[in-house]
Amino acid sequence: MFADETFHRRLVFVTTVMLLITGILLARLMSFQFRMDPIVKEQLEAQAANRYSRTVEVYPNRGQIYDRNGNLLAVNSFEYRIGISPNQVVNRAETARLLAPLLDLPEDEIYRKLQPGVDGKLSTYVLLKPVVGFEAGQAIMDLDLPGMVIEALPTRIYPQGELTAQLVGIFRDSDASKTRRGYWGVEGFYQSLLAGQSRRVTTSTIPVLEESTETVRGVRDGIDLVLTIDRDLQFLAQDVLNRAVAREQAEGGTILIMNPRTGEILAMANYPMFDPNSLEPENLARARNPAVTDMYEPGSVFKVLTMAMALQAGTHDENWTYNDPGCFNPAGSRICNWDGAAHGNQTFVDVFVHSWNTGTATIFIQMAEQLGGPYAVYEMLKEFGIGSPTGVDLEGEAPGILPEPGDPDWNEAQFLTTSFGQGVAVTPLQMLTAVNAIANDGLIMQPHIVKQRIDGDEVLETRPAAMRRPLSAEVAARARDIMVRIVEDPASLDDYEFPDFKVAGKTGTAQIPIPGGYDPYGAIASFVGFLPADDPVVSVLVKLDRPINYWGSQAAAPVFEELVDRLVVLMEIPNDNVRYQLIAQGGDPFEREY
Repeated sequence: MFADETFHRRLVFVTTVMLLITGILLARLMSFQFRMDPIVKEQLEAQAANRYSRTVEVYPNRGQIYDRNGNLLAVNSFEYRIGISPNQVVNRAETARLLAPLLDLPEDEIYRKLQPGVDGKLSTYVLLKPVVGFEAGQAIMDLDLPGMVIEALPTRIYPQGELTAQLVGIFRDSDASKTRRGYWGVEGFYQSLLAGQSRRVTTSTIPVLEESTETVRGVRDGIDLVLTIDRDLQFLAQDVLNRAVAREQAEGGTILIMNPRTGEILAMANYPMFDPNSLEPENLARARNPAVTDMYEPGSVFKVLTMAMALQAGTHDENWTYNDPGCFNPAGSRICNWDGAAHGNQTFVDVFVHSWNTGTATIFIQMAEQLGGPYAVYEMLKEFGIGSPTGVDLEGEAPGILPEPGDPDWNEAQFLTTSFGQGVAVTPLQMLTAVNAIANDGLIMQPHIVKQRIDGDEVLETRPAAMRRPLSAEVAARARDIMVRIVEDPASLDDYEFPDFKVAGKTGTAQIPIPGGYDPYGAIASFVGFLPADDPVVSVLVKLDRPINYWGSQAAAPVFEELVDRLVVLMEIPNDNVRYQLIAQGGDPFEREY
């Protein structure tokens, strides 16, 4: 009896002590939970978050790019970033064996990444490969291996390949930030619109937890773009250019086709071409679009601006004459005609039909004298956009070069050589845009390459916008007439003719600057023109770099002729006789959209 009471008292005592200790421990634990130092609490929560969750970028669908007829130029696809959570892997050896051929990695390398760290603990995440292709990513998904972390990375497919690559641009990683964005062309210029709005979200690494649909909220898809480019015209321009470069053994070239009435760019072909699916350094060096990024001295095609400016200023007209000396030495520099010969009395029209350098230089001298100095002439050149970018919606446009009085490299001799396109630099797009003023009744339209922006059900049209009016409509018509005489004169274009259309145009042969002067052997041959001459709906610039035929009339004019012969069929432009008949009958010869 006594022993039982003793045992009972001891049991009560021990139980009481245990309950007391338990109460103290619970109280202590609760004090940690509710009275913890905020800094310590924040650190512990961050460690937990890092161990059991990770932050990823949720990307929107990038806007797609189409030509004016709905042909896809840039479409979305996916690559994948492949990671794994070693703490969730069931069979490390089997996992490494299955992944090795799909990741193109050694099996033992993958196996090592799945082992515990130096602390003996398995990691919650290991990057296996930063980028794999769509097929490999899909194959890894199909394996359904425990612990795989597969992130979709947006990428682009360019269905037209090299044909439109330089004007569309590319979508790739940034070297600095490793984030993906558009570069060059349309992809670069419209990066923010195409990209949409992404969102960073936190996802759990615990496999039993379901991902919430809330993670995709706030992600806004990019805007689709419809370009002014016509894929068929682009193919035509590229085909004609490629064959011309091969025939002339040229180093490169450009063909531009525009609608001078609207400023729409219908085709923009360059050589060498760029492959948007190759990231080789030599190929990436060709990603820029020479039609807007590369400047050159235009040579004699620039003379049509001299002609139009003189007519607009009223300092010269078609009745003006001068005595051509062949060569002369104004401003301390020697200026000669292309043939070096003197031709006696020459008219204003003769200067441009026969492309006399002495004539354009004389016109510039007299314009400066009558208008109060070179400044007035330069102001007129600026009205044509010379020396400033056109503002076209393509990334990487160069501004051109127009040295003016007061600039370190300006002198009076350079002022005179500017009259025939030497000592001044333009891009092909700047040159054609300036000439479009003559084609479009004196009005320069803003060049552009995006026709529509599509945001869901909303379609926003790009409206043609006038930039400047350097010429009156009357002067533009007179300038067009002279450009027609240039094309029709046998001495200007050798044996090339356009029997079904009146074409306005001008050849150019530009020397290439080198250190200490100009290359005596190589030249840039070009031709700029538009048609129908009396009511233009299409303008064209052809440029060949260092062709074996030195002169623009021999190298570039035949390319223009070949292009126009096929272009009028493709664009369904009626010949002059048919057009005049339609007009006489009250019809619209240009009823279709150009």
